[in-house]
Amino acid sequence: MKKIIITVLAIILCVSSVAFAAPTVSASLEGRNICVSWSKCSSSQATVTVYRDGWPVLVECVNGTSYTAPAWCTQAAGNYSVKVLTSEGCTKVAVGSTAPQATAKPTAKPTAKPTANCNTTAAPGCNATAKPTAKPTAKPTAKPTAKPTAKPTAKPTAAPSGSSLTAMAAEVVRQVNQERTSRGLSELRVDSELTRAACVRAQEIVQSFSHTRPDGSSWSSVSSRVSGENIAKGQQTADKVMAAWMSSEGHRANILRESFGSIGVCAYKVGNVVYWAQEFGR
Repeated sequence: MKKIIITVLAIILCVSSVAFAAPTVSASLEGRNICVSWSKCSSSQATVTVYRDGWPVLVECVNGTSYTAPAWCTQAAGNYSVKVLTSEGCTKVAVGSTAPQATAKPTAKPTAKPTANCNTTAAPGCNATAKPTAKPTAKPTAKPTAKPTAKPTAKPTAAPSGSSLTAMAAEVVRQVNQERTSRGLSELRVDSELTRAACVRAQEIVQSFSHTRPDGSSWSSVSSRVSGENIAKGQQTADKVMAAWMSSEGHRANILRESFGSIGVCAYKVGNVVYWAQEFGR
């Protein structure tokens, strides 16, 4: 009888160790794309997080056993790694390092300075160093009159049209406070300045999904009140974006940081894609 009991316990321990084994993950750089695949998973659902120098730059919920991160994810130089979270466990592997992506040189210099610079708080599509939208089609055949007949209207280039989803942003705030209070932390109060900053950043990441702003400045320059930032792209509901953030070590740390006391959230939809920004304050 003792031998039978020992044999049964050994079988149970063996099955348990297989059931809770972390997935086997492989990742590589192919050009500017990070290609990830994993195995030993009973579920087809996984959360893939891409890190640059230890900081999360992309979180995606994937159905399947492989994923290719877009090229914009590695546009900045740094050391990249990937974490895959499944129901079996979590595995993080190194991918490699990338050099800065070369920018194309302009073919010709504009003949005149643009009439207005673009404000960094403007809608997406507007760069800090504005360029003329088009060159003149031909030179005038006669000398210009003493005064121009009309002045250019100095408008910024058109931005992608989008809409702010306030109800979804409010639901994210509710779930953030639910996560905090369940751990004995104080709730974050909604701050109008942080909400404004979050809406600016949500529109900026339509142009460049990065913690570096389109004009090259740091994310923290959006407001003197911000002390932390989370961004995300593609999740269609508050539940999904919160699940992605809470599965990422860096994003979860911001949500649960004890020193934070205020928050601003924006969900900005362009076409069928939702862009998310969380700004935290003291």
